[in-house]
Amino acid sequence: MDYRCPLCKGDLSRRKFSRAVVARMEIDCHHCKGRIQLNVHRAETGIIFFHFTLFVILAACAYLLKIQTLALIALGAAVMGVVVLSLFEQIYLRHWPRYAPLVRQPLGDIPHE
Repeated sequence: MDYRCPLCKGDLSRRKFSRAVVARMEIDCHHCKGRIQLNVHRAETGIIFFHFTLFVILAACAYLLKIQTLALIALGAAVMGVVVLSLFEQIYLRHWPRYAPLVRQPLGDIPHE
């Protein structure tokens, strides 16, 4: 993934850990102080929703049916989601820009009654 600022091309990859701990959609570039936003790929969102749903369903079934093996499978599904997302980022999203310039919608687009 390309972790450079779209405004100044400054490298923001060193700050990945702090962005992971406090995830915000809008951030300030520490190089140029420009406002940028996360550029999330649709496939990333799909992978996260699929694996989270799978985990919740398996965990709920394990709880309701009192099956420990199903609980371990649910944990395995959660770990698999992390691995799949990491591999997807390294293979498919190698050149995908993680950040995009912030684009705000003008207030005039809101219909008034």
